[in-house]
Amino acid sequence: MLAKTKVNSTESILITAATVTAELSKVRNIAKEMSIAVMNAKAISHRAGEVALGFRPITDFIDEMAQDVMQLVIKISREAFQLSQMAIERTHLLNTEQQYRRVLENAQDAPYVDSLKPAVERIQKQYREYQEILQKNIVRLSLLLDDIQSSTKGSQVLSTTSRVEASQAGSFSSSLVVVAENLEQATDKIRAHVKSSQNKLDNVLEIIKREKL
Repeated sequence: MLAKTKVNSTESILITAATVTAELSKVRNIAKEMSIAVMNAKAISHRAGEVALGFRPITDFIDEMAQDVMQLVIKISREAFQLSQMAIERTHLLNTEQQYRRVLENAQDAPYVDSLKPAVERIQKQYREYQEILQKNIVRLSLLLDDIQSSTKGSQVLSTTSRVEASQAGSFSSSLVVVAENLEQATDKIRAHVKSSQNKLDNVLEIIKREKL
């Protein structure tokens, strides 16, 4: 029963890693749209001339934010893949340990059966090491997700500032206001996807912590 629980926990890790990757794909797409939108905003502010001078540093900041998010997504996706691979390797260890255990139980009186015990102990030690590494990897993933949250933390203030600057851009005002509104909506979506991913990682971390070999 315990082995089955551990196999199920591996499934939970694989599902969580896949889910996080899917959520991050959405985040990456949103960040790409932000980057494209900000290029349009730069073109508009350039045409607007001096009345939109205050908007130009804002577009630079938005572009930097989008690029930072996309880079973090690449890094986190790589970490999520490694987490999946480690979960699979951990399952292989568990299966091997269970096979050795069955041999020990069914052949207690067989000669040299005790020679298998050191192998079982090595597998158990390796399994515990994998448990620790898995937990550390999940915590690291969550911290990287925190970095995305931090990158977008000032978006509401930035959006408000963008509206103020856009309102001073004369006939270009309405186009630049749209940029400000889109920024707030985009970062809200990013933060929601990231929070969903963090919740799933927290859940699977608790499952792993409860396991013992």
